[in-house]
Amino acid sequence: MTALHQWENCPEYIDIGDGEHRVQLLKQKDRFAIKGSELPRNIGEVEMHLPGDDINIIRGTPSLTAAANYELLPVYAPTGSSPPAVVTQRIFVRLDQDTRFETVRESVEALGFRIDDIPSHAPHCAWLEPESGGVGDSLSKLALLRALPRVVNAEPQVLRPRDRKSGK
Repeated sequence: MTALHQWENCPEYIDIGDGEHRVQLLKQKDRFAIKGSELPRNIGEVEMHLPGDDINIIRGTPSLTAAANYELLPVYAPTGSSPPAVVTQRIFVRLDQDTRFETVRESVEALGFRIDDIPSHAPHCAWLEPESGGVGDSLSKLALLRALPRVVNAEPQVLRPRDRKSGK
């Protein structure tokens, strides 16, 4: 599947958070993101740059040229005038407090994910990445991850622009 197909097949909505703090984000069809510092020519208007992650949010829809040579990421935003957020292929999963992540490794791998990192201070949590490397694959399996036994929460990594605080 091409990067353009991956981008097109990302879900229209994703949920972030859990319980009463859950927020629904809507896919922005007039924006996409490209990872990397070098952008293709005539890419369109760069709306925002996330410097720490080296990601550019572009206004418009991706062209076949951009899709062929660059990693495309979907842009989501809550309804209203909130700033856009870029969703990556990484998923953070939190299990019951007393469950070590190693106990669900087989189930996670059966869904096509690999464990990227288990924080030493939180052995019940892990960052996952899809074996395919595609953000569309990751987002399409989010509900399956959430349905695994002992999973408390699973959500994609969301990158947002940093708030600039004014100095006093």
